[in-house]
Amino acid sequence: MRILEGDLLMKLTDYLKDLNAGKKFKPTGNLGYVYAPNCIRRCLRLSQEEKLVLFEIYSLYNEEKGYAFPTQQTLAMYVGVSSSSISKALKRLEEKEFITSYGAKGKKKRYIPNFALHENPYLVLSETFHFATKVINKHIPEELCGTWGNKLLALVNVKKEHEFTEKDMYGSFIKSFDKNTTSSELIIFITQYISNTYHIDLDINWKDETKKSKGEKPLAAPPDIVGVRRNHYKRNNPKLSESEEEQLRNWMIEQGIEEEDL
Repeated sequence: MRILEGDLLMKLTDYLKDLNAGKKFKPTGNLGYVYAPNCIRRCLRLSQEEKLVLFEIYSLYNEEKGYAFPTQQTLAMYVGVSSSSISKALKRLEEKEFITSYGAKGKKKRYIPNFALHENPYLVLSETFHFATKVINKHIPEELCGTWGNKLLALVNVKKEHEFTEKDMYGSFIKSFDKNTTSSELIIFITQYISNTYHIDLDINWKDETKKSKGEKPLAAPPDIVGVRRNHYKRNNPKLSESEEEQLRNWMIEQGIEEEDL
């Protein structure tokens, strides 16, 4: 198995790419609709209730004031659950760093969405999980389709009493999250877990798969040539033919190693 070295630069949604580039997040509050980014909609370890409450906060967000200020009763009516359920959902959203709040309960309570979503452990690891499973699905034997996915989800959706204990492997990645390393570690863990559980060899080049997901072309092997740079090749192969020289030149241009002569 070829393991990705260094930071995993997964393919993020355009929404997260914009945030990562420093663009401001506009939730379109009070316009009759709200953006529901895929990364949040499919976020693992974020309950459906929490997602609905978060989307309501986006919808009620006042750009001029910089916060949303619904009462818990208002949110309860909109989401269709009890006020106590709303209170618990808001607390969990704050613990998971999707929102911050201040002020007393009731009409004075203020909610500020966290717009630095590209650094949120829940979102980053969830997108990493979906990226990894999509790639593995192309390599997994057909007879295992369905079963292996359920096995992985069982690691994510542990019982409430087991969350962030030694029985919660996915939770350990959240707790020890480091934006530079944890995504790669999660991919390695998922690959090894599936390989060991089903006794199969998943020969996946994660570095190339990551480039593909970002829209980059993986670096192809030079055609029957041992060197990459022309000077290095000539030093080791002084009798380079004209056709080999042209072949190497075309490959280097294609890979961006050299620029085409204008």
